Formats: sequence, C-alpha cells, structure tokens
Amino acid sequence: MKYVILLLLTVLIFVPYAHAAQLDAKIPTGENTIEPSFQFLRVVYIEYPNGGEIAKLLQGKTQTVSFSADSKTAGMAALIDKINQNLKSVPSDAFVTDAKVNYQAILSGNENSAVIEYKIELIPTITNHVIQRQSEKSTIDANWRGIKLDQPIIIDTKYGSFDINNPKSALDVLVPDVMTKIKDRNIKILELPILDASGILNLPLYKWQSLFDNTAIIPGSVEYKFSGKYVITHYTMGECSVEVGICSDRKWSQDFEIDKKYSVKIIESQDDASIAIEGYADSSNFEGIQVFETSLKKTVNDIPETGFPAGIIYSMAGMAAIGGIAMFVISNRKLKHDKDQGQTGIDPSYLKSYETSDSAGGYKTNRGESHIIPFE
Repeated sequence: MKYVILLLLTVLIFVPYAHAAQLDAKIPTGENTIEPSFQFLRVVYIEYPNGGEIAKLLQGKTQTVSFSADSKTAGMAALIDKINQNLKSVPSDAFVTDAKVNYQAILSGNENSAVIEYKIELIPTITNHVIQRQSEKSTIDANWRGIKLDQPIIIDTKYGSFDINNPKSALDVLVPDVMTKIKDRNIKILELPILDASGILNLPLYKWQSLFDNTAIIPGSVEYKFSGKYVITHYTMGECSVEVGICSDRKWSQDFEIDKKYSVKIIESQDDASIAIEGYADSSNFEGIQVFETSLKKTVNDIPETGFPAGIIYSMAGMAAIGGIAMFVISNRKLKHDKDQGQTGIDPSYLKSYETSDSAGGYKTNRGESHIIPFE
C-alpha cells in the first residue's frame, strides 16, 4: 500500500496540471477602460512506451518557443476584429481597442513520453463595459469574460507566420522532424483551438464565490501599505463545491501508428477566474447580459439574482439569533439554580479510596480508585 501512495505522490508532483483558462481582472471605478489578463494553458503528452522512431527524436530533448506581440505586430489587428465579433455574438456591449499577446511553449522529452506545456496570455484593452453610470452606482457588463476564438489567429513572429490558436504551430517549430513523420496520421486533437474562455462565461455569476475586502479603508491601513477610497468586491470561480459540482478534468486521446504504437493525450482542468471590483457589487441581469451592479456605498438588493428575497434571509438569521439568546438565558438560569443547590452526586463520606499503582524502582505514581462503602 505504501508503494501505491508513493507512486501517486510522484505522479502528482511531476505531472503538469493547469487550469485550461485563467482570468485575472480588476475593474476600478470611474475608469473607461480595463485590461484583464486571460491565460490559456494546455498540456500535451506524446507517449511512446514501446520506443521507436518518435521516441529517439524526443527523448532528452528540451526546447522552448517564446515571443510577444502588440498592436504594431502584423496580424494583431485581425485578432482584435475577431475578438469583437465574438463579443458581439455572446452578446456583450464591450469593445476591444487594443491587445497584447505573450506566447510560450516548452517541450520536455522524457524516457516514455514528451510533454509540451502551452501558456498564452492575452491582454485586451476593453472599453464600453460600463452600461450605466449614475453618481456612485454603475451597471457593468460581465459577458466579456467569455472570449472564445475558433478561427486561426495568424501573427508575424521571429519564427515566421504563426497560428497562436493552433498547438500544432509550436510543434512545427519545436520538432519539425517529428511533425513530418506524423503529418499523414490525421491527429486532430493537436489542432484543437486553445483560445477558449467560454467555461468562465458558462458558470452564472450568482454561483461564483464573492466577498468584500475593506482592508484599504480601515484606519491605520496606510501604515501597512494598504490604501484606497473604497472597499473591493472579489468574485472568484474555479473552486469545487456542492452547488457548482464535482471538478473533473477534460481529456482527449488519440492513438496512431508508424513503426510502433504511439498516443497523443491532452489534459485540462477546470477554468479559473478572479475579478476584483472597486465598491460593493452584486451580480444581476440586464437585457439578457450578465452584469455587476456596483455601488460605492453599501447597498443590498432586496431580491438577489437567485430569486430568494434577502428579507427572508435576514429574518431567518434574526430568528436564529433570538433562539440563541433564549438558549443562553435558559442555560444561565439553570447554572445558577444548580449552584444554589450545593454539591450534587454521591456524598464523599460514602466513598473509600484504594491505591492502584505499585512502585517501580525509585518511581511511584499517585494513582487510585474510589469505591462505595456498602450500607450495613
């Protein structure tokens, strides 16, 4: 059994494990643009347990493809257009005016398999995300969080024309000799689009975890380098719970044969997201769009998005508090009553003690027992 546990720990330590899409966004009050960070992660395994030509080409091989792109890069304007087309179809009123891309793919060839880890960061500059703004209250579009691109996204890089949405493009650069050997094997899973954050949109906002952080406005927080005018509302998703359901990996697998049998596998875990909003925020719907209703002063919706009236929730909480106070009063009265009654239980005059421990060398414990003296 201990060897099985050791094997599981080894697998957990050495097998790459990453969320498919990660979103980190901050929405400050009064700003007309935001720059959320989308990270798209994927791990591809090429397995060769029986050795063979592919194994000889990949074993011990370590290589990296890495580059960055911005609005000056050829092909980025087309990327921005495709993002805006996607947002319009979601639907979302948000509009992208600029974007940056950081791309990395790392190949590690091991004895029985090669691992390719992809990490693509997309940072769009989004405007028109504020639907309404009145004094200290705002309605903010939240549907932009579900960007999904199915088409090729070809930009100009130091490696030449490169499709950042197709994992095969990195393999063509990293291991061209391997790709030449498998090009006729029709391995479709190597071309699955990677720029997909639709899972972040598919989970309704009312199922996300949310909390208020008032650290910045607490007196004396400046001393600890925390400062700000308003509380921060944090919305997060990616945690497994009874409401959200069991976390399960997404898996793809395809076998192929050349001189030996080989296998390509892809594993992705749950999407993950964190959105920080300045002010108090509640999730809601506005004309078919998921939104954040924000206020710089504390307000609570009478009827949350789940449809359960907040008044009932507070009434139930109040009843529970009253019940707790009542139990405390009753318990306190009983304690005072018992105190007035003096000692309860068996009268010590009817008990006789006996030693139950013997000395061991120069050491003896003070243990004993008490027995009731029989009535005569």
